[in-house]
Amino acid sequence: MSPHSRYIQIELTTICNFACYYCAGRDMPQRHMDWVVFERIVQALPPRSGITVSLQGEGEPTLHPRFWDMVQAVRQGGNETYTITNGTRVDVAQFQTGLNAVGVSIDTLDPQEAERIGRYNLPKVLANFEALLQAMGPDRVVVHTVRYGQPIEPLVAYLRSLGVRRHIVQPLQVKDDYARRYANQPMVVHRPAPNLTHYRCGFLDAPRMRFFNIDGLEMPCCFIKDASAYHSIDDLRQTLALRQIPPACAGCRELR
Repeated sequence: MSPHSRYIQIELTTICNFACYYCAGRDMPQRHMDWVVFERIVQALPPRSGITVSLQGEGEPTLHPRFWDMVQAVRQGGNETYTITNGTRVDVAQFQTGLNAVGVSIDTLDPQEAERIGRYNLPKVLANFEALLQAMGPDRVVVHTVRYGQPIEPLVAYLRSLGVRRHIVQPLQVKDDYARRYANQPMVVHRPAPNLTHYRCGFLDAPRMRFFNIDGLEMPCCFIKDASAYHSIDDLRQTLALRQIPPACAGCRELR
């Protein structure tokens, strides 16, 4: 693990109670991370180092039967806890006391559109989000939005009216193992694959994060979904140095 990484993401589960059409996790084997794998990752983290450990992946993290045990294990190591939830399984008191901060995924305020894209029970999500915001405050609640072509102005206005300070809008990933899910979807804003000039990646140039997949394999980012195409961080660097695109990175928008 890079000693310079201040943000660690651990994929606890690929199981989800949503069916978001753009989510690569819906094509992955549906399972939870084994506790022994999680324990090995957390025990290797430097204690009390101010690292943020985000317990998230391509599933709904709170569906893991030991989610709160995992939160406690990170806290006992003296590191910061974070997760991104779809907002359907929220115990406000648990979130408030167990997590340093929480991200809630909200893509639209239109209930019909939410159902269409596989994000169910929007009224419940919004009620839980507002309860978290009231209990935890705007410095501890982040909203994450995937921008796929939908109008987001009503959502932006809604968040502003509530005093939300952090709204992260992420475009659809054009990487091959994502884009195949929405090649023919309406409203999708298509972006061309990167035109490489330097064969560099920001996640390799500076260790902004480290990602551990459900098997505990360490990767430089969370965008590599086919672990069979991945060998090591050094292999990615060496392949790019030869001005070749590593198979695990084909089509990724982070390449330049």
